[in-house]
Amino acid sequence: MRRIVFKHIRDKINQASQALTTQVRGVKYFSMPGILLLSLLLDFSVWFPMICRSIALLFQAGVLVKLAFEEKLLHLRFRRLSWQKKLIPIALFGVCLLFYFEKVVILFSMWGESFDFLINPYRAYSMIFFMSSFAIYGLRLNIIARFLGGLHLRPAQTMTMGFLLVILVGTMLLSLPQMVIDPSKIVIIDALFTATSATTVTGLTLGPISEFYRPSGIWVILFLIQTGGLGIMTFGVLFSLVSNKRIKLQDAVALQGVLETESVGTVRKEIRLIFLLTLVIETLGALLIYLFLPKETDQPIFTAIFHAVSAFCNAGFSLFSTNLEGFLGNIPMNGVIAVLVILGGIGFPVISNLLSYPMRRKGRAAWRLSFHSKMVLSISGGLLAVGTLGIYILEFQGTLAGLSWFDKWFAAFFHSVTARTAGFNTLNVGDFSDATLFLLILLMWIGGSPASTAGGIKTTTFGVMLATLKAMLNQREQVSLFRRSFSPLAVRKSLSIAFSSSALLAMFLLLLLFTEEGDFKAIVFESVSAFNTVGLSTGITSELSPIGKLIIIVTMFIGRIGSLTLAFSIAERVMKGKYTYPEERIIIG
Repeated sequence: MRRIVFKHIRDKINQASQALTTQVRGVKYFSMPGILLLSLLLDFSVWFPMICRSIALLFQAGVLVKLAFEEKLLHLRFRRLSWQKKLIPIALFGVCLLFYFEKVVILFSMWGESFDFLINPYRAYSMIFFMSSFAIYGLRLNIIARFLGGLHLRPAQTMTMGFLLVILVGTMLLSLPQMVIDPSKIVIIDALFTATSATTVTGLTLGPISEFYRPSGIWVILFLIQTGGLGIMTFGVLFSLVSNKRIKLQDAVALQGVLETESVGTVRKEIRLIFLLTLVIETLGALLIYLFLPKETDQPIFTAIFHAVSAFCNAGFSLFSTNLEGFLGNIPMNGVIAVLVILGGIGFPVISNLLSYPMRRKGRAAWRLSFHSKMVLSISGGLLAVGTLGIYILEFQGTLAGLSWFDKWFAAFFHSVTARTAGFNTLNVGDFSDATLFLLILLMWIGGSPASTAGGIKTTTFGVMLATLKAMLNQREQVSLFRRSFSPLAVRKSLSIAFSSSALLAMFLLLLLFTEEGDFKAIVFESVSAFNTVGLSTGITSELSPIGKLIIIVTMFIGRIGSLTLAFSIAERVMKGKYTYPEERIIIG
């Protein structure tokens, strides 16, 4: 008898569910955009705002019900779809659900009392809900797939869109009240600034992140640093390896050009090695930092992990309010940070080449340092020596005064290391002399090495430019270094990278000088630091206007993907014309 009753109840529930599902499916697709747009307008209404927002929430609840009962989202009809195709709409639906409940909580808080500071977060969440819902709608009708398929994106463009997507996701997460200590201080432009700085591994911040974000927000920043440091396409290949999917040939060719692998077939092996090296280096770095941290440090394990990842990815983010100024004279701590920064800045091909020496097998061909590694190590070592000596001389009577002889040299060395790539500082950069700031600007412009986590025009580009100058002075047609010559294409690309970098930097600098009021050298230093993704600042970042922040955001993004895009273009096929123009002589110089 009991079984019959339960069976009857179950049948009634199934019938009700099927009836509800049928009614929900009855809502036509073309009405979904109208409902979303109407609810968005109601959320931004200035007339009867609370009533309009309540009505908007009801409309959006209907949208959520429609999305939840849609068979494509629940995959009742498309069970054979791969988990990758299922993951995107489910993740978007999760975003919709999360920000809908956030809006409900904020609206209840605003009823009956004046909470004007909650209006901006509420409207921001409305925009996020609208974009996520519309994205699901576009996926259902294959609008996005047809649009992306029609673009025929190359690997460089795919990587750029990947960076944009990660930045947008990071911005959404960092704008949640659960991520910040004081929700009243949530500003979308600030969240976008922090997300961009972390994803581009720049390190510029509008204030101490530990004083603004909760641990959950700092974990988000750490994830953005790791993702941006290793690169979007590298993570894409990793996901392909995990899911046993084949890598697209054009992606493999592009990655081969950047990672300098022997052949396209070794790209998968190289990607595995990159993640293994990253895991080992960051783990060892975190362990050493943990051992050298002061005993009174809060959450020492997480602090060690955060700084190890930030250092190896050349991000320069720190959980301490004054960066590493409190560790001036702590040689072991600063030494570990410097080594991690150097390893992250020389690039994975060089690390792999160096590690191949102790792992070589007997009976095989003799080990040798590759030309790329020799060039990177020699130029990096020369820049470190010049930077250390220059900072020591220029700041001997300045910020280095009062330190011991050894501490002076080590502080100069530390800032020579971080100026080209990371952005950590043990001295107040705002107290540096004008000559020292100019030296740091030159080091920031050069940056790190290819296939690394650093920015700048890269050491190899700088090396080719020096070799070209040497060939011109010696009146030689062949550009060479270490008894090896460079192809005309390599020379042209190096000069193109240097020129385009300088031109873009000049444009962003002009915009900042137009919008911001302040010291000329401080603005120049800030723009160079942002474009070359270094992160050093004289202290004007928090004083930037909203337009100035937006300019720095674009500067960091272009600075990060610009050099990467050109590097990926190296692997793409060169189109040679079937005709040539006659040569003419011109007067140069």
